[in-house]
Amino acid sequence: MEAFVQLSPSPTWANRILAPYKGLPFHAYLHATPPRRQRTLTGPIDPAQGSLWQRFHLFSSVEPEQQFLEQEQCSFLSKLPLDVRLIIYEMVFGHQIFHLHAPDRRGRILFNPCSRPETIESPSHQCHSISTKRPSSAPREDYSQATGLLPLLVTCRRIYSEAIEVLYNANTFEFTQNFAAFRFLRLMIPPQRLKSIRRFRMKMRVPHHPTLNSRSRQDWADLFDFFSRQLTGLQSLHLFLDPNQPMKAQILNTPDSEGCDWIRPMIIMALDVNVQRPCRVQVVTEGVTHDLCAILKEASVLHPDAGPVIDSACVTVHRRIRLSLAERG
Repeated sequence: MEAFVQLSPSPTWANRILAPYKGLPFHAYLHATPPRRQRTLTGPIDPAQGSLWQRFHLFSSVEPEQQFLEQEQCSFLSKLPLDVRLIIYEMVFGHQIFHLHAPDRRGRILFNPCSRPETIESPSHQCHSISTKRPSSAPREDYSQATGLLPLLVTCRRIYSEAIEVLYNANTFEFTQNFAAFRFLRLMIPPQRLKSIRRFRMKMRVPHHPTLNSRSRQDWADLFDFFSRQLTGLQSLHLFLDPNQPMKAQILNTPDSEGCDWIRPMIIMALDVNVQRPCRVQVVTEGVTHDLCAILKEASVLHPDAGPVIDSACVTVHRRIRLSLAERG
């Protein structure tokens, strides 16, 4: 198919012809193999590792693990207990909203700390302009607003190992591009860090209806399966759906009872994650927020069995999405 697009005199026309046979744009990222880290990070060096045998073992190891010293000369590490240090790390790193974006599919992913977090729930929220240069971690002449994240993390390996978890679990990550979001989740951060993410927001452009073909159906199901099985620490998932015009028309022209196929993966994901932990799952269309967990709770009052609960919730979500699209014409 890609060869056909390249040979066509009009790539735009060719892509339009091939659209019914293509999957969703995040397919390649979801099925990509995460890059393998060269070495793993371990805890403090055990006193026993000072023995001749341990030193021989470390030098002869094909792939030695990263290790760090206790840093007893540092008052911050030697005198403050770990729980106090974690509070300090959270004060330094936490309670921020990171807007992440990239200039193109291969470009570096940049981030801007949100300057107006109090308006993050507003449909018209905008606190930053897209930057094409990498933000600085320290103030300088051409970038006075420092992020302040990198210097402490690279101070020493022990501080990094203690603080890196806070960076993921105490902040909100927001993306406005499919490719940037899934490059970040699947190719950039170590898989073991995915479970540390607590709050995730994404504006998701959908080029065609998820039920257009079997490949798109599978991609759509895989997406929400990924959120459920890989982001196991999620406490809040906020998805802004941005469907194209044909998808909007299909939703508007489909009876709610017949439009559940693409809603079901979202509902099942919301149900699954809340069995494991409390997690708010919200989908936004045309500025209207649909709280999937609240809808499931309402449906469970009317239906005692799981099957009818899911079916009822799917119909309700489709109706609310359809009405939100209809209001905007």
